[in-house]
Amino acid sequence: MLAVLFDMDGVLVDSFEVWVRVMNRTADALGHPTIARESIAESWGQGIQADLDHYYRGSTLAEVERCFETVFPDHLEHLVMNPGASDTVRALRAEGVATAVITNTPRPLARSMLATVGIEADHIVGGTDVPEAKPAPDMVHRALELCHVDRSRAWVVGDSEFDRAAARDAGVRFIGYGGIDGDHRIDHLGDVLALVRPGVDLASRRLAEPRRDD
Repeated sequence: MLAVLFDMDGVLVDSFEVWVRVMNRTADALGHPTIARESIAESWGQGIQADLDHYYRGSTLAEVERCFETVFPDHLEHLVMNPGASDTVRALRAEGVATAVITNTPRPLARSMLATVGIEADHIVGGTDVPEAKPAPDMVHRALELCHVDRSRAWVVGDSEFDRAAARDAGVRFIGYGGIDGDHRIDHLGDVLALVRPGVDLASRRLAEPRRDD
């Protein structure tokens, strides 16, 4: 079996406007200064622990998580699915490729976001599901375990240095999306199919070959 592991924010969905609102509602609720859009853009993808260190110092991780979960549903109307995201994930699954979403967003919020736009992956690994979020490779390792796939038969699709570093340190090929380089680089999510399909075809041929007795 093969596997494709997708980052979520910036790859499958455009969630920037959601997070600008959620992070500032959280800052207001916990008594912290307003967070500039530019600062959120610069720290994009860093994970909730890094958000705590940068923007909510003095609060606890549990407090930030609780605020995120409380205010998040109010802003899902600003969530936009990136072109081809749902179709690409669906097509991969139809061809027998395992799919997972690996995101520094906590899993309950990620599940809500994906459900809102109608994306159904086989597995979701969130930033609080592993000891260290991206750029550490923990999330990639966990997704491969869930998919029962060796790292040599997997790809990570991401749009940030956090994604690329996680893939590199896990020994998994990286497909750069949205301007970042990798082992491959794509401008459209549907292009993932062309990169993965040769592996699908090879696996199918191997399954179809008659067994040879030694």
